[in-house]
Amino acid sequence: MNRNLAWVIAIIFVTAALLFWRPFGVDDNDEEKQGYTEIKPDFTAQGLIVRVYGVNGELAHRIAAEKMTHYSPIGLTELTAPTYIVQLDNDGPIWQVQAEQGSFYADKSLVLERNIEMISLSESEFIDRIETSYLTIDTLDESVQTDQPVLIVGRDFTAKGEGLRADMRAQTLELTRHVETIYTGGSTTNN
Repeated sequence: MNRNLAWVIAIIFVTAALLFWRPFGVDDNDEEKQGYTEIKPDFTAQGLIVRVYGVNGELAHRIAAEKMTHYSPIGLTELTAPTYIVQLDNDGPIWQVQAEQGSFYADKSLVLERNIEMISLSESEFIDRIETSYLTIDTLDESVQTDQPVLIVGRDFTAKGEGLRADMRAQTLELTRHVETIYTGGSTTNN
């Protein structure tokens, strides 16, 4: 019986050792099984400028960045310090949008993050500058949208709000929620 008892104890010991050893083993394929594979970029470029032309050959958009990293499998281009410029028609208003970082997707949407400044380069525009922390631009229909706090600075006024929708072609802008407007007034002449 001592011999049988020794075998049973040995089998229990080996089984216990296998059970405790197995969970702590590192499986190199665990990350791949969970879908966490690292995607290598197709290219990384410094100081790259991408120009998009309209159907009649006119410059429609321009995206420049200090650094661009493109990933074809997921249709993503990561941008460091991007600048996006859109010109509406040949003689239309020109807008420049700058941010700290951004992402350009295969569906032609541009997502910008941190310290975003949208500046009118046309002197005749009612709005001079728009500031926010997150902005989505659909480059196909030239619409702009955010749900973050927004500061709008224009001729003789400053407006604050939460969220914004703008159509750059129709030249319309709507604050989702108005917070405050300060009218500074234009120069008046006394008669």
